[in-house]
Amino acid sequence: MPPDPAPPLEPRRQTPDKRPPDKRRDDDRLPRRDLFLLPLIFIGTILLLLTAGEATTRVLYPQYDDHEPCEYQTPNGARYRPLCTSRTKVWEGPWITQHFNACGYRTAEPCDPRPARALRVVVIGSSTARGALVNYDDSFAARASAALSARCGNLVDFQNLGTEPSDDGRIDKRVPEALALKPAAVVLPFGPFDLVHLHDRAPQPEQANDQPRLDLHNLLGLLRDSRLFLLMQYELYRDPAFQIRSFLLNQDPADYVRVPLSPAWQRRVDDWGNLVARITAQTGPAGVPLVLIYIPERAQAALATVKYPAPTGTDPYVLTRALRAMAKEHGVQFVDSTPDFAAAPDFEALFYLTDGHPREGGHAAIAEAVEQGVLSLPAFAACGRTASR
Repeated sequence: MPPDPAPPLEPRRQTPDKRPPDKRRDDDRLPRRDLFLLPLIFIGTILLLLTAGEATTRVLYPQYDDHEPCEYQTPNGARYRPLCTSRTKVWEGPWITQHFNACGYRTAEPCDPRPARALRVVVIGSSTARGALVNYDDSFAARASAALSARCGNLVDFQNLGTEPSDDGRIDKRVPEALALKPAAVVLPFGPFDLVHLHDRAPQPEQANDQPRLDLHNLLGLLRDSRLFLLMQYELYRDPAFQIRSFLLNQDPADYVRVPLSPAWQRRVDDWGNLVARITAQTGPAGVPLVLIYIPERAQAALATVKYPAPTGTDPYVLTRALRAMAKEHGVQFVDSTPDFAAAPDFEALFYLTDGHPREGGHAAIAEAVEQGVLSLPAFAACGRTASR
């Protein structure tokens, strides 16, 4: 016979809480110390995770660019020690070797005087002009030198006098040194970054000993420069459409692609024109033409492509039209490399995504613009001409 079923369980009787209501509320509250400990534990956990993430990314993605051992400062800007070699690296790129010739220029060829009919090009400008963050063989100067040498049937050497962005306002101080090299042309590559920082103060020796203040501005700067933040930014910027949207959220920094050109950017164009005037006041009497090469930033180059059409009210060429008019006023050659960047087969290979400097693919686009600008000059007439852009 089956066993008798167990009797049903009686529901547990709830013992009534005989405490007064006020006492019950007090007992249910967290201890006072927990009101402080729990937020501290939460904040400490977040800080620990961020610190561990930052330490891990710094190990996985090292960076060595705080100091350039070959560089030294002069009253007229940065210079580089002759026959000096150094290595540098940004976290998102490979190791880069920089070697400077006997004159302190980042050039493969010697700076010795060239034969009378030989062709030489001198490059002046800031870090992009110097070919920062790419090996020399990948730089626009080396590429243009090889292409022009093949086209002209004779070595066309490039002597690269490029330095740092802090020297933008003093580029004209390099012109006597450039003319002493007996060039057939002087090339000045530049971009929006150079226009913005044209009036920056030169580095001061005493700044090296200054301790940064711990305020909100510096704290936000530290967060933006953290390796973990840069890694997240890198992943987001891999999509040019996202970078365009982020870029256009800015006001003045993005106004150079908005129509009409803002008064602040027009002043920058005028100030750059004043620099060009100081340069041509020296190159003109010497009979050496100046060629301006405009280099876009990544968001601007993306806006110039078919894949990422410019939104209403923007135009990736509004700034270059103003610069072209300025160059025409001063009688100098102007070449916009933006179309070369926009037409590049591998857009991802053009720029360092967080640093902003052109990568190897970007230098190939700059070289195309340099070749076009140089081949339009009378000294290179025997090498063939190309249509002006």
